[in-house]
Amino acid sequence: MGQYKLKDLMDATKEEVEKEIVEKLLPTVVQEAGSFLFDKGVGMLACEMVGSVLPVANNVLLSYKQHRLERNVLNALKNIQTRQTELEYRMNNLFENNPVFIEQITEALLDNIVDEIQEKLVEYNVNGYINLLKSDHTNIDLGLMFFKTMSQLNDLDIRILKVYSNLGTEGESIVSICNELDLELNQIQFIKEKLEKFGLLQSRHEEMNDDNLDKIVKYLEKVKRENRKKNPNDVKVPNLKRVSGTDSYRITSLGRHYLTMIG
Repeated sequence: MGQYKLKDLMDATKEEVEKEIVEKLLPTVVQEAGSFLFDKGVGMLACEMVGSVLPVANNVLLSYKQHRLERNVLNALKNIQTRQTELEYRMNNLFENNPVFIEQITEALLDNIVDEIQEKLVEYNVNGYINLLKSDHTNIDLGLMFFKTMSQLNDLDIRILKVYSNLGTEGESIVSICNELDLELNQIQFIKEKLEKFGLLQSRHEEMNDDNLDKIVKYLEKVKRENRKKNPNDVKVPNLKRVSGTDSYRITSLGRHYLTMIG
């Protein structure tokens, strides 16, 4: 299958007026990414990305925001170019059968990255975007939920989550992160509670409390049944788990899924 320069694909797919706007508002992207070679399906996806960013670019007034926008879009295009082989067949299929999904998921990606300060978060979002496009189960609601959650996380949040997964931590621990960034344990606790809020971590205290409550309910139900009998049997009091003063956490299946998506 032949490859095409992104600039040539843009010229072929955009009207003359819109093409001029792209080149004026995103000069760095057009100059640096214009020579990138893409297979046709992934190239069309790249054109969609550049075209979709125009409404955002029109609202960019400060030069540093303009540079950030261009840098982030350029990094996204570079990432997609390096992984185009695994995307090509899927893109042709989606453009033919579900173009609305591509449009909406691309807009969700751009909402997250156009003004993102942390470049690592741009990489995470683009990886998630690519994995969503690769999936045979294209569900726009789940895709938008993924990007909504990612928009509220930062690099430190992801590093803490990785510690609990043992995936790609490169030997990092809570202690090493605290030492590196001069963080207090109560600041780390805040991050854990934040990750718990999004369903990415689960408090073991909560698990133990739920388990204890379940045992108590079952105990009371047995007592009630026995009290109805003429000769009731003793009901064994359940062994409840003692909740310690310091909470601990575990990663949830959703947390592992998110790390797989952005990895």
